Amino acid sequence: MAERPFGASALPTTRKMGLYDDLLSRKGTGTPFDKLAQLPAEQAPILSPKLALPQDYISFLLEIGSGELGAAAYMLYASLVEPEEIYGEAHEGLDSIFIFGDDFQGFNTGFRVNDWSVVEIDPSNMTTHVLAPSFQVFIRRKIAELI
Repeated sequence: MAERPFGASALPTTRKMGLYDDLLSRKGTGTPFDKLAQLPAEQAPILSPKLALPQDYISFLLEIGSGELGAAAYMLYASLVEPEEIYGEAHEGLDSIFIFGDDFQGFNTGFRVNDWSVVEIDPSNMTTHVLAPSFQVFIRRKIAELI
């Protein structure tokens, strides 16, 4: 019988299940998210100590990554962007939105901070409409569209 190193446990170690383990197991097999680059934990986006980002969003960036989904179908940013950075000026109704991606055609998606739902911004009139109640629902739908 082989000896264990001093201090090693006799119990097998188990990894905590991640929200996206099912996707992670498929990454690198020709999926639309193969090109996404995992974000190091120290680069995970934060807003402020008073305003915590949804864990499903942070988990996706850390476990699966950010970058281009599919063949120029959707870009998931590695950090959040304020609408003024994209549109050049403040627009009424966008002040509580943080953008995390775009469809390469001018439509941006982001979080509506009051309930963390995912919204799409129409660049023609700067209106928003809800796409999903959470990031996890949004990103899984987006991936399913691209498969």
